[in-house]
Amino acid sequence: MGSQPLSKQDTYVLARDFKSASRLNYEHYLWHETIGYDLHPEILATLPSSVDQASIKIADIACGTAIWLRRVAQQLPHAHLDGYDISLAQCPPVQWLPKNVRLREWDLFNEPSEETLGAYDVVHVRLLFVVVRDSDPRPILRNLKRLLRPGGYLQWDELNVSKSFILRAEEGIEAPVMEGKLEFLEKVGKWVAELAKCMEECGFEGSKLWEAPEREDLAKAFFDNHLAKDEEMAEKSLDREMLLEQNRVMCEESRWGVVLCTPKVVYTARKGLEENGVAVV
Repeated sequence: MGSQPLSKQDTYVLARDFKSASRLNYEHYLWHETIGYDLHPEILATLPSSVDQASIKIADIACGTAIWLRRVAQQLPHAHLDGYDISLAQCPPVQWLPKNVRLREWDLFNEPSEETLGAYDVVHVRLLFVVVRDSDPRPILRNLKRLLRPGGYLQWDELNVSKSFILRAEEGIEAPVMEGKLEFLEKVGKWVAELAKCMEECGFEGSKLWEAPEREDLAKAFFDNHLAKDEEMAEKSLDREMLLEQNRVMCEESRWGVVLCTPKVVYTARKGLEENGVAVV
C-alpha cells in the first residue's frame, strides 16, 4: 500500500483543493450531528476496555481529510488508527495528527499489502457513492473484508441517493429544476439499498441497516454542502456550463424554502469467525 502514480490510477471525480477539504470537514460534522456517533455504538461495545485499547486496530478507507480518524482518536486515544486514501493531499501533516494516527496511500481497488491482511478489528468507509464502479460495491467489499481479522466489523456510511426527496417549508412551493434533478437521482445508486445483500454475498455475517431520520433543521446545510460537491463535479464534466447553471438555479429555488434531501444510512457487518473453513479461537 505504498505511494502510487496518481496520474494513472486516480479517477476521483471531485476536487482536492482547500474548498473541497472544507466541504468534507463540514460534511463530517453534519453527519455526526445527524447520526450521533463516529464509530457505531454496537461496534464500539465489542472493543476492549480502555485498559486494553492498545490492542485495537481500526482502518478508515478513503479517509479524505482524516477528520473521522481525528474524531475517533479522541474516543480511543490508545488504539492504532490507520487512514488510507489514493491521495493524502487533503490530510494535515502527520506531525499535526494525534500520535496514534497513521496515514498511507492505497487505491481500494488494488490488492491489500500482506501486512494489512486480517490486521484490523474495524474497517470504516463513508460516502463511496462516486467511487463504486458499475453500480457494484462487491469488489470493494471483498478488499475491505481482507483487511479484517476474523470477527472484525465493517461500517459503511452512505447516501441512499435513489431514495432522495424534496422537502418544502410550505406546500405548493415550485422548484422545477430541483424536481428534474430528483427524477435523475431516483434512477441512480440503487445498489445502496442492496448493500446488506452484497455484504452477505461477499461472506460477511449479520449485516444491518441503520437509517437516520431526516433532520429538518440540518436540511438546508446538507443541501448547500451537496451543491458545493455538485459544483466540483461539474468543473470536471463535459457538461460544465449546463451543470453549473442547474446548480445556480437550484440555489435560487432553495431560498423560497425548498431543498433536495438524501437519506443517510449506515450498514454494519461482521467477518465470520471461520476462515477457509477453519474455526479461529
